[in-house]
Amino acid sequence: MSNFLMVDAHLHFENISLIEDTKSFFQELGIEKLNIVSPARLDRVNSNPQAMCFKAMYPDDVYIAGGLDYSEIEGKPEREIEKMLADQVLKLKEIGFDGVKILETKPNYAKNMPFPIDSPVYHSFFAHLEELQLPIFWHVADPEEFWDIEKVPPVAKERGWSYINGTYPPKEDLYRRVDNVLRMFPNLRIVFAHFYFLSADLKRAGKLLEDFPNINLDITPGSEMYYNFSRNPEETRKFFINYQNRIVFGDDTAISRDGIKKDLIRNKINFIKNFLETEKEFSIGSADENFLARSDKIKGIKLPDSALEKIYGLNFLQIAGDKPRTLNIALAEEECHRIGEILKRKYRYPAEENFGYQAEKFLKEI
Repeated sequence: MSNFLMVDAHLHFENISLIEDTKSFFQELGIEKLNIVSPARLDRVNSNPQAMCFKAMYPDDVYIAGGLDYSEIEGKPEREIEKMLADQVLKLKEIGFDGVKILETKPNYAKNMPFPIDSPVYHSFFAHLEELQLPIFWHVADPEEFWDIEKVPPVAKERGWSYINGTYPPKEDLYRRVDNVLRMFPNLRIVFAHFYFLSADLKRAGKLLEDFPNINLDITPGSEMYYNFSRNPEETRKFFINYQNRIVFGDDTAISRDGIKKDLIRNKINFIKNFLETEKEFSIGSADENFLARSDKIKGIKLPDSALEKIYGLNFLQIAGDKPRTLNIALAEEECHRIGEILKRKYRYPAEENFGYQAEKFLKEI
């Protein structure tokens, strides 16, 4: 197996008590640096406080991409909302965030958002991101099978990720709206999560990369990606070599109150490495919560070391910077307190579950 610098560019983290254990575990797996992505949530703000705490503990090894806060937009005119969202970009940068996470274009989120991603409400938000060249870690759409009644996995149904009833935006509608954004702001610096769910259409993925030189794709597994790649491993290998400067490693681990699911994480990272580094034909392993396991086999593409080194770490550093931005602890404490107040007042969080206040206390004591 490889011995290159490894950066996990796609990690969700929501449990402050597990910061040290999480960092230690990933270190054991050979992953030295982490990028924590904290999407917006319409029911509880975002997980920016936990990300800030993680970065405060490991300032040299942890990047953080923050989500927006929609908790105060109700009843306000669109021009005022536009300014609020744009101001949040400046605030995140001032605190020391390394990028922004967008999950608003995942179908179940998009269905419930008060406005689509290409709405004028977001224009100043994207303009600031483009001007600052602050990276966006962006989830758009989902696996194509989630819209197919014959193919949608049972676990997707359980999680509310089945889009067959006609009330969710079609996949192509989401792409169309994102394309509108890209045409308006062509210099945005982006990592599209899960290969932009184009693993079954490498020609289209290649055109996207050719049209927009600042766009990159991460290879965080979904239910479909590596099976699609394995249908034509020769074509996939050629794509990965051609675009080796534009592909980013990640695994989409989620650390929550349930703890660190070490076997699941280790299995996922090992199968990605097997795919990239060997020509083996292999099974995913035991089923996990991302419903990766199928009877189909995965076929490795055995990339050259020069490509592996870029995909595992160098490409991410090129996008987000050789070192994480410095966290302004005082501003971070202030932001955690603000979120704690919102969780208490608007969402009725009890003290033992209020991660905003907990993060503020953690930062004061670190």
